Amino acid sequence: MGLAEELGLDKPIQTVEHESLLNIIYTGTMISRASFRYFQGSDLTDAQFNVLMQLKYASGRSLSQSALGRRLVVNKADMTGIIDRLEKTGLVMRRPHPKDRRVHMIAMTDKGETMAGSLEPGYLEGVLKLMAGIPKKDLRNLNKVLEAVRKNVSQMLSSGRSGR
Repeated sequence: MGLAEELGLDKPIQTVEHESLLNIIYTGTMISRASFRYFQGSDLTDAQFNVLMQLKYASGRSLSQSALGRRLVVNKADMTGIIDRLEKTGLVMRRPHPKDRRVHMIAMTDKGETMAGSLEPGYLEGVLKLMAGIPKKDLRNLNKVLEAVRKNVSQMLSSGRSGR
């Protein structure tokens, strides 16, 4: 089923470029819903889980709050709220940066490690289900296409053009 039919549109989408963009957005929304459902019973949000995964796989097992925000494409205020909630539940802790006292390093606690370890297998299983039936060659191609879209977005944003 095509996107126009799936959305119940009365008229076809005008251009393949616009249809592609709408497909990216709509697919992201659907993945977000599936993610919300997965984390619903865990007392964690997908954003909090993503923080734990970033910390789990960080080379030093800790990252600055700003590095986490960059990696997760989250603004500073939202990142502070996410870290506050994780800290309140005992899943992460803030430590002073060894060379810059203005910076906090975020590290997982043992409780955070346990939580991440219990959720990660089901999460990875869900990823495989979402991508089931798509040949690896097509997935690699999809990755290249999405990288090109992000590059175009970055160029638009850095040049100050709004696309109008």
